[in-house]
Amino acid sequence: MQQRIVIVGGGAAGLALASKLGRKFGNNPLVDISLIDKNTVHIWKPKLHEVAVGVIDQSIEGVQYRDHGLKNGYRYVRGEIAQCDPQTKSIQLAPVSNDEGEEIIAARHIEYDTLVLALGGVSNSFNTPGAEKHCIFLDSLDSANLFHHKLMDALLQLNETQDQLGIGIVGAGATGVELAAELHHVIESVKEYGYQNISKDHLDINLIEASNKILPQLPEQVSARAQTVLSKLGVKLHLGVQVKEVTKEGFVTATGDVIKANIKVWAAGVKGPKVFENFTQLPVTPRNQIDVDECMRVKGIADIYALGDCAQLILPSGKPVPPRAQAAAQMADRLYANLCLKMKSQPEKPFEYKDYGSLVSLSRFSAVGNLMGNLRSGDFFVEGHVARLMYISLYQRHLASLYGWFSASVYRVAQKLLRWQRPKLKLH
Repeated sequence: MQQRIVIVGGGAAGLALASKLGRKFGNNPLVDISLIDKNTVHIWKPKLHEVAVGVIDQSIEGVQYRDHGLKNGYRYVRGEIAQCDPQTKSIQLAPVSNDEGEEIIAARHIEYDTLVLALGGVSNSFNTPGAEKHCIFLDSLDSANLFHHKLMDALLQLNETQDQLGIGIVGAGATGVELAAELHHVIESVKEYGYQNISKDHLDINLIEASNKILPQLPEQVSARAQTVLSKLGVKLHLGVQVKEVTKEGFVTATGDVIKANIKVWAAGVKGPKVFENFTQLPVTPRNQIDVDECMRVKGIADIYALGDCAQLILPSGKPVPPRAQAAAQMADRLYANLCLKMKSQPEKPFEYKDYGSLVSLSRFSAVGNLMGNLRSGDFFVEGHVARLMYISLYQRHLASLYGWFSASVYRVAQKLLRWQRPKLKLH
């Protein structure tokens, strides 16, 4: 009997898992692999801030699910999960609408033998009043494109008025820090494209963080070096500052001060997708994550797995797996191996997280990070060109998980050749 493996979510973990399973079982008529995602294009999540400012174009960097599935042995289904019924072993997909809001595909039920939830995480507003209404949550391709459209409109207006463009970012984790640095790169580059009246003096970036340092999850040396670079760029750092409300004008702090911003971004915290609130038959945590065991099996439910940022897996140390791209990639590797073992009726192996450190890109200005964080000798600090090359290598590893190393290398060269003929910035 045919085994139906359904993967919901085409992010780093879900797409890597679908790719590896498809390459192994795609020609096996007894195995059917489906990948479900509401988008038609995949962008590696750590690159969303580059899409937002226009440094990369999704038409070049993006992976088309339908084409990729054809070449890698899985079937792409466009849709968004609305409900999960483990009793009937089926999921329900919400209707699909066009840009005018007209329904083009009705709600559907899809049956599975093995279900994998890999929907990723979203920014956590912590129920801050006005945050969802006034802020862009930079956690999806749609939100990155929305930011890009707002930025292009603001630059067009700024070139005429020579006023101030205020951009406020809540959360000085990797996304907030990388976005702040990339924005300064863009401001310096737009003059080449006719924005002669714009300079970095017209850009007012405010980075707001509740902790007393930026990159609070990383070692002090990494945080301090990144803070020095941002300060030299002119980014205003508001450390130890709590945002109690977001208004049209800006961010209201706990002390009553207002940090004004034309464009507001919320990049603080991570939680599971809102749809999990509807999954009453699954163990959902207060942070909207699915509670899983050491093999990524949903606790108390047969034949359902969850991985990546949407899953809560507690390590032997008592700490959860951190919401990082490297963790999602490792979970996808382990689950792929476990599903292969399961098909052979062999016992699955527990997930072991290895912390290889973290790297943060500061656009073309620099990069900082710590390596080999899991070794007894401690962290090894890197910065500058070495760190930048290592950061780029992480993306190459992601591509290798999607295509294999040889095809990923060819794909990367093709990307470079295409970008050589395209504008440095996407200005439309």
